[in-house]
Amino acid sequence: MITTRAKRDFPKEVSILLFLSVAAAIVGVVLLQYFVYKKKGFSNIEYSATLSSGEVFEGDDVYLYEEIRNVGALPLPYIKIDTDLPEGMVFTLLESSVHDKGGVFSKNQQKREEERLRKIRHTSSIQSLFVLRPYACIRRRWRVTCKKRGDYTLAGVLATGSDILGIGVQSKFIELSNKEKNRLIVLPRPEDLAGNYTSSRYLCGDIISNTCPVTDPLRRCGAREYLPQDPMRLINWKQTAAHGKLMVNVEEKTVRHRFSLLLNMSSRQIEKNDTPSDSAAIERCVTLCTSILDRIAAEDVPVRFFSNYPPEDMKEFGGEAVSEDEVGQKVGVCGPFRGSRDMIYALRMLAMLKMKISTPIDRVFDHIVAHPELYRENENMIIVTSYIDGRMMNLRDALAAEGVRVIFYVATTRNEVGALGDEDDVYFRVGGV
Repeated sequence: MITTRAKRDFPKEVSILLFLSVAAAIVGVVLLQYFVYKKKGFSNIEYSATLSSGEVFEGDDVYLYEEIRNVGALPLPYIKIDTDLPEGMVFTLLESSVHDKGGVFSKNQQKREEERLRKIRHTSSIQSLFVLRPYACIRRRWRVTCKKRGDYTLAGVLATGSDILGIGVQSKFIELSNKEKNRLIVLPRPEDLAGNYTSSRYLCGDIISNTCPVTDPLRRCGAREYLPQDPMRLINWKQTAAHGKLMVNVEEKTVRHRFSLLLNMSSRQIEKNDTPSDSAAIERCVTLCTSILDRIAAEDVPVRFFSNYPPEDMKEFGGEAVSEDEVGQKVGVCGPFRGSRDMIYALRMLAMLKMKISTPIDRVFDHIVAHPELYRENENMIIVTSYIDGRMMNLRDALAAEGVRVIFYVATTRNEVGALGDEDDVYFRVGGV
């Protein structure tokens, strides 16, 4: 009986040992692959991205080319890539709600139906899932729309992966090494001044665009004999042929052939800190400056740019402080910019402006009155601001006594002055806030 019971118990013990051995082997394999993927899995992922262009205007599209590579011998069964764009840039995705109808639609009908029901979706973040074989590479292209001016640099992506069994999940931020290929400057796009801004003199009706103060000094009113100091661009060749000597165009208000453009970075009369409280209004001011510079550039007129913006942030474009005194060190000046060849630098400067205020605008006005020689090189000063108040009218009167004409462009409808006279050159935004 003992021998028979021993023979019956022996296979049970073997099966238990076999089960434990198999279980231990499975656990060992699971742990082995877990530690192998934990140590080697993510180190074999490489990511790179390039942009199709390094400089565009607001509203334009660029293409983002991505490459996700597995440079190791381990397969990667689960990889999630989170691609985030900086604020001001969005992915433009085309989506269609039409499914394959088989024999119901022909190919041409299917294509037309897809185009009819296709819709555009914008998003600033995209998540993608991949399975990467050893030494495999995935390339893809994204269409990106630039919604806002600025200086953008793609930082990288967040990659999340796991081992074969999905036990150990790891995340890693992969930075892009070549930042120059991932830098994008979005230039502000000019707008129609005549259509979007109306003079304080005209409360209703249409405004003739050639009376805009930016273009008044550039209107021709006759011809005269050439003088050595006249630029060659003024030569009128038809009049030269008729008179047998060099003749140049005479332009209205020829003494006003230079401009100063002052951007007020303060969005309200009193700002609590060194950043504008209404950034949207400042963005409209930047667009307005772009439009004015664009019109001036078309006539090859030199213009200097001033702002209560930190001068050290303008050094990349030749900017500097107006003077060495306390206030002058906080007023930035660039230029002169002249013609289309220089205007691209002015647009880049405007594209890179941050929401910063170096000093209150009232102190700048006092500095202009106290040191007119620093600002009165040009006999026209255009002030772009989010509001207009009594201090600005006082500045206008003080500069008028010095022979400087002051023109205001207000990016909103904020008027702290009240009724304006016919002599006031003030242009308000139509339908602004």
